Amino acid sequence: MEPVVVEVKSLLKSGVSLFGHMMKTVDALKPGQSLIVKSTFNPRPLIGHMKRKGYQVTQERIGKQYVTTFRPGEPAVKGGAAQDGRPDRPIEGPEHYLDNRGLLPPEPMQRTLALLQEVPEGHVVVIHNDRVPVFLLGQLDDEQIPYEIIPQADESAMVRILKTHDLSV
Repeated sequence: MEPVVVEVKSLLKSGVSLFGHMMKTVDALKPGQSLIVKSTFNPRPLIGHMKRKGYQVTQERIGKQYVTTFRPGEPAVKGGAAQDGRPDRPIEGPEHYLDNRGLLPPEPMQRTLALLQEVPEGHVVVIHNDRVPVFLLGQLDDEQIPYEIIPQADESAMVRILKTHDLSV
């Protein structure tokens, strides 16, 4: 079966929501089908998402381009997520809302991490950002903090983050 190949540069030029497009592409993969992503940056949040879904990841750098290949494999339950990429436990608890829309980086990430440090374990931080916070998601994956992303119709994103332990930041 032929892999699906995504050229990120052409998507960015067309103005398509990269996160939304990638999630639709991943959802449309047939059982056993691979995905190849060609980009000028390391797609860390996508790598974490695909690993949680059970894909094996290989990556090579060709000049300025990353070629990341995702092949179906055994699910690796890590980072608080189940095989289907959703958190393996409900993102439930007392909520703390943070509206990060209209702020320039790195302020949204700094505010979110500061609030995560303040709230007690078992609480949920709900953030609303202008876009999917890819660098934050990479850090949450590294820290094995469960979260769920809720894309919004206006291209913004809400992220629900369950504090399970103190962060090492």
